[in-house]
Amino acid sequence: MLLELLIDADGKVSEATVVESAGEPFDAAAVEAAKQFVFEPARRGEEAVPVRLSYRYVFEAEVSPEPEPELEPPAEPPPEPAAPPQPTPSAATEGEPDRSVVGEPTAEESFGAVAEIDAPPRETTKRVVPQEQLTKIPGTGGDAMRAVEVMPGVARSGDFGGDLILRGASWNESSAFIDGVPTPMLYHFGGLKSSFSSHLLERVELYPGNFSARFGRVTGGILDARVRDPRTDGWHSILELSVLDSSALVEAPIADKGGVALAARRSNIDFFFENVVPEDAYDVVAAPLYWDYQAIGTYQIHPDHRLRLMGYGSRDQIKLLFSDPNVFDPGLRGQLEFGIEYHRAQIDLQSRLAENVHQNLQVTYGKTIMVQQIGPLDAKFDGHELYARGEWSVDASKAVRANFGFDLESMFMQGRYQGPAPPQAEGDPDTDGSLAQEDMVTVRLEDDTIEIIRPAGYVELEIRPIDRVLLVPGLRFDYYGYVGEWSLDPRLTSRFEVTDSTTIKSGVGIYSQPPIYYEAIPGFTNPDVEPYHALHTSLGVEQKLGSHLEVGLEGFYKHIIHRVVSTPGGAPPRFINDGRGRIYGAELSAKYQSEDTFGYFAYTLSRSERQDRSDPWRLFEQDQTHILSLVLSHQLGRGWELGGRFRLVSGNPETPVEGAVYDAGPGVYRPIWGPVNSERAPMFHQLDLRVEKKWQLGAVSLAAYLDLMNAYNAKNEVGKSYSYDYSESESASGLPIVPNLGIRGEL
Repeated sequence: MLLELLIDADGKVSEATVVESAGEPFDAAAVEAAKQFVFEPARRGEEAVPVRLSYRYVFEAEVSPEPEPELEPPAEPPPEPAAPPQPTPSAATEGEPDRSVVGEPTAEESFGAVAEIDAPPRETTKRVVPQEQLTKIPGTGGDAMRAVEVMPGVARSGDFGGDLILRGASWNESSAFIDGVPTPMLYHFGGLKSSFSSHLLERVELYPGNFSARFGRVTGGILDARVRDPRTDGWHSILELSVLDSSALVEAPIADKGGVALAARRSNIDFFFENVVPEDAYDVVAAPLYWDYQAIGTYQIHPDHRLRLMGYGSRDQIKLLFSDPNVFDPGLRGQLEFGIEYHRAQIDLQSRLAENVHQNLQVTYGKTIMVQQIGPLDAKFDGHELYARGEWSVDASKAVRANFGFDLESMFMQGRYQGPAPPQAEGDPDTDGSLAQEDMVTVRLEDDTIEIIRPAGYVELEIRPIDRVLLVPGLRFDYYGYVGEWSLDPRLTSRFEVTDSTTIKSGVGIYSQPPIYYEAIPGFTNPDVEPYHALHTSLGVEQKLGSHLEVGLEGFYKHIIHRVVSTPGGAPPRFINDGRGRIYGAELSAKYQSEDTFGYFAYTLSRSERQDRSDPWRLFEQDQTHILSLVLSHQLGRGWELGGRFRLVSGNPETPVEGAVYDAGPGVYRPIWGPVNSERAPMFHQLDLRVEKKWQLGAVSLAAYLDLMNAYNAKNEVGKSYSYDYSESESASGLPIVPNLGIRGEL
């Protein structure tokens, strides 16, 4: 029979549920016996965490010799099944699922078990925010995805977060995944909240570099949000109301073999819009609005096959009407409209094909719609997407495991675009200029569909020549159908456990990335532009200090070649592979976890530089020399929890204006730019606070919280605003104190 066990942080079984029945008497005996098990606690690093796993319980019949009725007395009834001994399997939770046989029965034992646990990490650097901390990081509005802002190597990208800037890589050089599938929109409105419910996430994994061959098509880093299964121990629900949004979640079991979860969220911004926006600035057509939804169902269709179905989607929308043309930008007039919407349907099948062979198959269909209009800029795109992934793991021996698989990314887009010619991804100061200065171009794709088909295959070995050494060589092949190019990327990571508390890790590998689709449109940009590549290297150490504290130090270097940049003056074909980049630095981290306190410390020292064509080397436009973050959260007792986050970050590079010339055509002044990114904004600093109070009212848990961003109202510069002729400028400050007050009820 098959059980599902919930093991708490002490290694004790807190729940035991029958997934596959063997009959009422056996079910009761197995559940009672399983509740007596004691496991070695699952751990992320040094931190003990709860874990849910599948456990196969086998009753073996005891055969007694047939009695001789006339010479022997009748045989006594067989004894009740004895409680099995207490196994202590390791339930480490880092890495990919490792469904290993734990506690195989000997001749004297009357049971066997199969537990689903996780293997050691296959990456040099893997940073994980566990489920119990995802919604408690101060300054994130209780959002799990934004919790990665406290990790080393993550640059500050805006007041509310936003694009992933990992180890000095550009916004388009890192990718975010939900259960291994790329998401077209990680955050609502660029960073306000993530577009997937935090209450349905098991953990958030961050790979700032040297990631596994499972992932590709980017030269920066990876964020992968892992979705949890619905709870199966009864009905559960969450209702949460806050200043920013309102959300609801319902979970329930299905026939003792699975569960279902439904969640939805809607913003409350439109309710407060009239109190925020000056009445004489806009005629409001529709206030800013976002919503998202998720539906998840799991079912154990066979002892060796588990099916999961998932549907989710999101929408952002804002529509304003300018009362008057903008004085400083005559091209900015009329309607401002922005909308992005996506929907996904996903099927996932996890199977055990043999005791040492495991399979994971996944197919996802999606649709994305994007609309944007800012004065004369008008864009609309409608795309269909198909993703597929398959991976097989084979335990060849105790020392060797082979992981191999494929993944497919395909998109089919139609639409139109009217606006300025697209610039290179970063480093062009003219992107901040007036729309009236730009030469408008028009591209129509209503009849011709952009087809982007990118298949890939990979193989990765986990080799343990000795118990304390793990070597992970990998090889990934990618084909980029839209540009007709391919890449072959070898990678190698290693971990050496010097002692039980000290681990040395290293990594080296090649990572390739295709050009952005608009850089290779025939007749508009350059269809001959090619993928570009980056060499990742890193070396670090992890040290456990006692049972609660773990520290780490890691150095890294990345070299980018064949980078896509614009041609001089944007002349046809507009884009060429004539750029380079170099990024280097070090990351210092510390993580503390006790029963009532958790804390993170992260400091990154780095430099990220680019060279466009034969121009001099310059700073990456979001290069941040110093990135320091400190998080501490403590349970005070009686349901009170208090936390704080402090950040100190170097200001972003800026391009100075050295003068201006008058352009009589559009009637505006054009700036004369100095050396690109040769100046830097002042240092950013901010304190965020979070306080929460919980009450337990029978089976209902009620909590009220206040998340306060920028608690001491720091006036951080986020840019400069110029007079119409660029003769004067003043600093533009970021957000003031932003309170988010909310209440949450859980059943």
